[in-house]
Amino acid sequence: MAFGGKGGSDLGRNTWVEIGLVVAAGLVIAAAVAYGPTRRLDGGASLLFFGALAALTALSVLWSIVPDATWSEANRTLAYLAVFAAGMGIARLAPGWWRVLLWSLLLAATAVIVYALASRVFPGSIAPDELYARIGQPFGYWNAVGVTAAIAVPPGLWLGARRAGYAPANALAYPLLGLMFVALFLSYSRGALAATIVALGLWFLFVPLRLRSLGVLIVSALGATPVIVWALSKDAFTKDLVPLATKESVAGTFGLLLLVMVAVLLAIGLAASFGLGVRAPSPRFRRRIGLAAAVVACAIPLVGLTSVAFSQKGFTGTISDKWSQATSESAKTSGGPGRLTQTSSSRGRYWRQAGHIFADHPLGGTGAGTFGTARLRYRNDVLVARHAHGFFAQTMADLGVGGLAVVVAFAIAWLWAAARTLGIRISWRPWRRNANAPPREPLRWDAERVGLAAITLAALAFGLHSAIDWTWFVPGPAVMAILAAGFVAGRGPVVEAAAVPAGGPRLSLVGDGAAPPAGRRLRVPSPQRVAFALVALAAAGLIVWQTAQPERSDSQTQDAISLAASGKLTPAVTKAKAAAATDPLSPKPLLVEAAVLDAAGHPKEAKSTLEQAVIRFPSQPQVWLRLADYDLHRAGDLPGATNALSGVLFLDPLNEQARELFLEARARQRGQKPGATAPAPPPPAAEQAPAPGE
Repeated sequence: MAFGGKGGSDLGRNTWVEIGLVVAAGLVIAAAVAYGPTRRLDGGASLLFFGALAALTALSVLWSIVPDATWSEANRTLAYLAVFAAGMGIARLAPGWWRVLLWSLLLAATAVIVYALASRVFPGSIAPDELYARIGQPFGYWNAVGVTAAIAVPPGLWLGARRAGYAPANALAYPLLGLMFVALFLSYSRGALAATIVALGLWFLFVPLRLRSLGVLIVSALGATPVIVWALSKDAFTKDLVPLATKESVAGTFGLLLLVMVAVLLAIGLAASFGLGVRAPSPRFRRRIGLAAAVVACAIPLVGLTSVAFSQKGFTGTISDKWSQATSESAKTSGGPGRLTQTSSSRGRYWRQAGHIFADHPLGGTGAGTFGTARLRYRNDVLVARHAHGFFAQTMADLGVGGLAVVVAFAIAWLWAAARTLGIRISWRPWRRNANAPPREPLRWDAERVGLAAITLAALAFGLHSAIDWTWFVPGPAVMAILAAGFVAGRGPVVEAAAVPAGGPRLSLVGDGAAPPAGRRLRVPSPQRVAFALVALAAAGLIVWQTAQPERSDSQTQDAISLAASGKLTPAVTKAKAAAATDPLSPKPLLVEAAVLDAAGHPKEAKSTLEQAVIRFPSQPQVWLRLADYDLHRAGDLPGATNALSGVLFLDPLNEQARELFLEARARQRGQKPGATAPAPPPPAAEQAPAPGE
């Protein structure tokens, strides 16, 4: 998903990624329906609300201002829904596969992070066009690299801190976490660092393996520190727009430092793993280390608060200044490590624009995936942005109150399901607990509960980061986290599955989730289950078909452009019409058809096609702009061009091309007699395409 989908902005890549997800998830869901246990559907509420979000996303095409973008967003959400349901299906079919999932998360994240770091070891071959100091490969977006590392930190702590397992495998946690910390820092992603800190805090709060976890965490962080400090002294890692030669001059040293770090941390990990297996620390030593860790944990915020209180601006002044930076639309943010101490970002600008859109369209928003177009009316700069840099802000603008309600309901339902899986009891009215009731037994944090906690925190880290960024649209980390979230929700309470055989992963394909009876390898599912499984496969096939249509239409449009470029105008018109029929929600085929008709010497039909595009897609500035440009430079219809440009400037007041064309049209109107029109240009010498209806 990471290397195929990259940043999630390419239609072709997204289509094949989503098709692959839906096909794989459909098979898993069908198997879970046919062979899963008959117990209650754990996580059913979260699945219901996720499905409601997908349904609302698809329905918003009815009122969307950019229906083709909404269609693409519906395809993405349906694919993610399938992944979430597949995670639940895996949990029902093979609840003992939690180790497999943890190793999968670790290995997948490691592959991505190693490639991201390798882009600075081999910059000329992997990332020759990377302009920024922050590492961003393979996504082309640094925050996606940061959140991928954040997802891997809880599984890494699980691997290094667990009491059982193969000691050499446990030792891998130290170099893996070292690589994650280097990538976290060199991505300079403040959101990913914050999500990691929250996940670590929850780990130490709930999971009782604190001393072991603290050792793994400290050793890995100390091992990564020399590499980070060295990188801070080099322009290749701290300044944007540096020449490729500058990056290559330090690439070899950076690669050597990474290899030394991995070797040293692996050696320490092996020593620690075998040492703990031979002789465990005494209770007295544990108490002392725990007390020291608690003192340090309390001292850090106290020192920070004291330094702020005695600073020049004081406590309230510093908070006010940082808040002003965070909400300012004009504050500048460093592209290097200096951004880690700044609160300013572009998010305040985009969140405020999302608020304006929500205020004008509070009920249903402007349609899923339309923020990039809807914001044009409210922007005060010429920056290009497709996303609101925050899942909640994006949902607020795209889907209004309904979308926000569904998203909040899903978040609550999933947190409740995760707490139920881990056995964390939540009481709505703790003050009304019966005083005579027997005390609750403390949780028994066995290996499975600890592993499920790591999976939960991996998904939670992504959710926290996605709330303040647009990593939801990047399929690599999103799929990792959504699959983990689905597994946790569908797993159900650990105590209820105590009878699941131990001894490693085991896939149970019998109805009750237990081991197959003697002499029977597989229970034949009932006709009802087979029917529901076939329905699941049919639904997956339908989703695959409708997911492929926008990309198919785009390919047909590109074929029309190629045919027109080679002078084959009649087939080009036919191809453009076919593209419009395949995806009637996109204006692109109509714009291409108009261009081909004009090239074929049919200006009236070309203008009519452009007018149809404006009528069908009145909220998209580019179709008004194409009509205005045609009226001004081809048809000579100055009043029509002025009217069309007025539409562009209403939808996008800062559109520079529209402003220039508007001034040109007004100037030509003043220098021309009323009612006069410019002669139409002669048709080109290429093949004449038939006009519509001929």
